[in-house]
Parts: sequence; structure tokens; C-alpha cells
Amino acid sequence: MSESDAPAPDFGEGVARRGAACTPRELFCALFVDLERSVHFLEPAFELARSLLSPERAPLDAELDRATSALDALSASAFTELLERSGHVPAAPLDGRGRPGSSWAARVVRELGPLGLSDGAWLRGWVQVNMVESEVGMRMLRQLMLRLGDPGSSESHAARFAALLKSLGIPPESVTRWEWDESAPCADISYEHALLGLCLGFFPSSFSLETLGFNLWMAAVGPCPLLDALAPSLRQRGANLRYLEQKERSTLADLARQAILHALAESDTPLRRRRIARGLAAARASYLRWQDAMLGRNVPFSPRDFVLEGIRRKARFATEHHRDIRLARCSVAELFAQGGDAHELLLDKIAASKLVKPGDPDNSRFISHSITIDGPMFDAFTPAEKVDLREWIERLGEPTLAPRPEPVPLAGRYTPPQSPDDLERFALERYGELSNNDLYYCFANADLHPAIIVFGRVFVAGALERLCHALDNDPRLGSMNPPRYSERAAAEMVAEQHEKNARSRNKIEPEAEGRPGGGGPTNPIAAIFDGCWLQGFADVRRSGNEEYGWLFRIYASEHGDGELEWNHDLIFRRALTELGPDVMLPKTDRQLYELFAIGVGSVATLAVSLNTQRFLPEILGLNLGIEATGVGGEYLDSWKVARAEGPGSHYKALAARLHNSIDNYADGHTKWSLAAVQAFMRRVKEAAPSQLDAQWRRIWRLWRCQDIFTHGTEIEKQALAEHFGVTSLAPTG
Repeated sequence: MSESDAPAPDFGEGVARRGAACTPRELFCALFVDLERSVHFLEPAFELARSLLSPERAPLDAELDRATSALDALSASAFTELLERSGHVPAAPLDGRGRPGSSWAARVVRELGPLGLSDGAWLRGWVQVNMVESEVGMRMLRQLMLRLGDPGSSESHAARFAALLKSLGIPPESVTRWEWDESAPCADISYEHALLGLCLGFFPSSFSLETLGFNLWMAAVGPCPLLDALAPSLRQRGANLRYLEQKERSTLADLARQAILHALAESDTPLRRRRIARGLAAARASYLRWQDAMLGRNVPFSPRDFVLEGIRRKARFATEHHRDIRLARCSVAELFAQGGDAHELLLDKIAASKLVKPGDPDNSRFISHSITIDGPMFDAFTPAEKVDLREWIERLGEPTLAPRPEPVPLAGRYTPPQSPDDLERFALERYGELSNNDLYYCFANADLHPAIIVFGRVFVAGALERLCHALDNDPRLGSMNPPRYSERAAAEMVAEQHEKNARSRNKIEPEAEGRPGGGGPTNPIAAIFDGCWLQGFADVRRSGNEEYGWLFRIYASEHGDGELEWNHDLIFRRALTELGPDVMLPKTDRQLYELFAIGVGSVATLAVSLNTQRFLPEILGLNLGIEATGVGGEYLDSWKVARAEGPGSHYKALAARLHNSIDNYADGHTKWSLAAVQAFMRRVKEAAPSQLDAQWRRIWRLWRCQDIFTHGTEIEKQALAEHFGVTSLAPTG
């Protein structure tokens, strides 16, 4: 991409790289399945996104340029109609492919799997802490909330697509699971099609405007007009079509358009419009390449094609079972082993044998005996493969179909991943000597400092080691052990905290040290990063896990559920006017961080958000402790003190009143946080019961830490400060 005013990430000079470039499937699975252990794949992800956004790969023709320029005057529906009228979503020539029950229609669904299962991943970057606090971010957050669903009321788009796959006999996890090359679940071009949006979501600082254009296409036109055309055929096959029928299309399209208009209101220049249009063009170009691939030879089309694919997939394990089998004097084992044209010959030999009666699968011995449980092939075929075999026999002798176009080649640039060991060396050297203020800035802008994700693991592990040692060994902390876990025990522990909160009221002095005016936060940097520890839960892949769903729901609520006036970070900024005008600087501006004395606890609280899988129990305990703090106690005191100070403390009063409301124990953030803990522990109990006590202890330690900060004795607080170097984890929830 040649025209851009955006910064590029620091991937680290001198970091060793693997000799071979990554493949589309390898890159997608690394980033989508296990990003935290695949940081070394982020540089190839950036290079791929940049290459797919280039004018050569995403032509920006006059019609598309006109459509983008007309956004100001058009409604979302009118914009969609303009795109369709101008031929940017040409109807696919199905040529009989969409017939009822078509295997090809089901295959299109499978090939869309990487994109469908990652639906909304491109929005991830816009909801991170360094991007979300704007009118644009609010619109993007609301879209991600729709796409991720709500653990209490609705399912995610990805879950709907997973249901579609399952209804067609395709396990959703098979799309991302490791597999032999000959058994790859999807074509490379299908992974590349999904990778564009996935990669954009990792680099919001670099591709923010391009993502707005990409998102507009996905909301107004996509994700797959071809799938819409195939709906009748899929319905005949018993497919679950909630993914198509329950999309909030008009709402998403309107929010996508609003996001762009707000971005242009901030600054409307020809370059910014071109970048937005480039993202739109890249989305369209990627889809059209994929659609052409589905109509071409990248995937099977005819029943013969599907049977040949099955032979290729089974050959590795079928060869030895056919050592003594011959068809028309040909060794079946040798044909299996040779592949390619030999598989074509094998299929022709089967068709010409006595096992097959062309046009009559029911009376063909190959169907009635060979592939059954009583036959020599031991029923080693899936239901879908049996459908393909029957259809192949039924259509033997029909006229040969016209040749299809050549396979569509990949369009992106694939580069080698970095060496994970060398990347860790770089990360420790690059970030190990930085001040807490510099670290906090880099953690907050991790998309420009990808290696800090690796450093964050080490940093958080070190902080937790000190904390655990203190709790386990220092007699001043009571060396307490957690109560034995049960869902009831966890709920009783939280309820007891509420009683402590209520008993603690009326203890705030108006000029208490560290509390400007008695109503301000104890740690201002944490206040304007309210909820930052939860940003990693904007995770499309794991949003179906109840604990992930609740924690993202809390994160969205911390940011006003998409309403900027209710964004907690903005409210706290306005409550900290005594710090001067720089308190309103964006979080991408290093100068903002000079306003604060940042301690190791604040750094760890932000760093943990970049490694949610590794530190999930700690995040659950941290979040539960923070959400349960202050409700019915300190927040009421802070509100009364700030209210007494008059209009100048309006936002301090609002912050306290707001948190006393939304964090409530009955049906607010504290309740959701407890539900997240209980959901996670239930998964542990079901999957690894021997780990129940260990995982609960990890949760409890962070809960206990916050409990000491909130209601501990002065001796306990002093002891923890000596070990951990902090006097609180975070002031708000």
C-alpha cells in the first residue's frame, strides 16, 4: 500500500526468521486459534494485509471511488443499492450448481468457514483501549457487540455459522485443526479471504481507515452474496440458516456508515477518503477472487470431483489395505500411492467394474456391499461421502460438463514468521529496561509494539510470583487459604464483600490523601483506562465460552455500550481536570502518560489483557475483586463528598454514582463477574477435575489481593505494598 499516513509496527530489527514463508492455512490457524503463542506470526500478518490493500490487488475504479465520495449524502440502504447497481457484486453464474441438495453448495459453506467462524474479527482493533474512546470507536464497538452476541440473550454470528456447518455434517473445529495437506479442510484461497479481515483487526493504528472501508463492505454487502443465492439449495439439505436469516443487516450497515462519517468529521482529506475507499475495494476484491475460486477449479464441483477428492484424502491410509487388490489388472495400492492421474484412472476402473451399475446406485454392489460395515471397506466413509458416491454413480454416462476456469491464484504476499525464541530475546532486551510510564504506553499501544505481548507474559508472571509468595508466606497477610470451591461458596464470598462495603461507609474525609476533593480516584491512570484488563476478551473465537462473553460484555459496558457520553474513561478524564488539558490527549500520544506516576500494579493490570488465555484465572479474580469494590460503600461516600463540592465536581460525582449502579451485586457487573468465574470453574470441573483446586486458588489470590486493598488492615496493606509495590490494583470497575 503506497499511500498512507499511518505508522507501521516495530517488529524488531535483527530478529531471526524462519527460512520458509508461512502458508495461508498456517497463518490463519496461528492467529485465530492461538495468537498469544503466535506473536511471531504478526509480521507476516501485517505484510499480507498491506499487500492485499495495494492498488494492484484492490483496484479503486471510478464507480467505487464515486460510491465512497457519496457517503455523506446517501443513506446506508442507498449506498448498498449503489454498490449493487454499479456491478460491484455481480451475480454468480451457478450453471446448475445450486440444484437442491447440491454437494457443491455445502462445499461453499465449508469454504466460507474461515471467514464465517471469524465473523467480526476485523472490528477487534477498533475496540482496543488506544482506539475505542471516540465516536468512531463507539460505532465499531456497537457493531462488535451485535456480532459477538450477549451471553444472557443472543448468540454470536460465529456461533450461527458454526450451527450452519454442523447442520451440514461439518465439525466447525475441523476448519482450524491441524490436518495432512491432502486433507486440508478448505482451499488456501478461502483462508486468504478470511485473513484480510483478521489481520486488519490486529493493526488498528496502521489500518484504522482501511478497516472502516472493509467493514462497510462486510456490513452493507457481505459477507457472502453467493451464500444468499444458495440458501434454497441449502435449505433442501436441512441446513440451519440462522446465519443468513438473523443478521442485523440494516443496523450494521447504518453503524458502519456512521463510523465513516464520524471519521471524516474528525478530518476530511483526500488521503483519508482514499484509504477508506481502499479498504472497501480490498474487501470487494477479496470476495470476488473467492467467488471466482468457488466457481472455478479451486474446489470440487461435479460428483466425480468430490469422489476424487475423497480418494486423495483416504489414500494415505487406504494403500496398505489394498495391497492384494487388482482392478482390470491394475494394482489398486499402486494407484492409491501414485496420486494425481492415477487416482483418475482408479476411479475409471471402479466405474467400469462389476461393482458399479451406472445410473443405479441402489443396485450397485459398490454401494450396497463394498462400503458397508459388512463389506471390505468397513464403512469407512462419512455420510457426505456416501451422498457423493451415490450421486457420482447416478450421473455416470451423462454429458461431460464444460471445462471450468483455471484455479484462482493467491493474491497476498506471504513471508516467513519470526523465530519465537529470538523474538523473546528481542522483547526482553527492548522493553526490559523501560520505565513504568514507557511500558504502560507500549502496552496501551501494543499493535505498534507486537513483541511487548511476549514481554508482557514475563512481566505479569514475575509480578504474580511476588504476589503469590507474599500471600503464601507473609504472616502479616494471614497466609490464608481459599475456601473450598463450590458455586455457592463463591457466591457467599462475594455476598460477604458487599456486607463489608456497607459497613465501611462514612469513612472518606474530604481532603483524604490521594483523593483530590475526597471524590477522585486513588490511581488516575487506571481510572482513564477503566476496564483495560478486559480488552483481550474482544475475541471472536472464544466469545461462545460463557466467561469470555460476560467479560466482553463488561468491557463494552465500561465504554458506555457504544455511547460516548457514558464512556467511563471519558467521564474520568473530565473528573481529572486538575491535571490540565493534556488529560484529554488520545492514548496514542506519549505525552498523556507524563501526567501520572505509574506503578507496577497498573502496568501489570494492563499487561495481563494481552495474554488472556494464559492468565484467565487471574483476570477472573482481578475483575471480580474490582467490580465488587465500592458498591454500597466507598462509591456512596465519594458521591456525597463530590456532590457537596458543587458543580465543579460533577463528573467525580457521576463516576461514583455510575459505578455504584452498574457494578451492583444483583444484576450488574459484580453479578456478571461471578457468573464468569462460575462458568470457567464449571468448564474446569468437566474437563480437568484434578485442576479445580489449583485454578480456584489462582482466581482467589487476585480476589484476596483486592480485598486487602479495600478492607484489609493497615498492617496487611503495608505488607502487600512492600512485596508488590502497589497500594491498589484499580480504583474502579
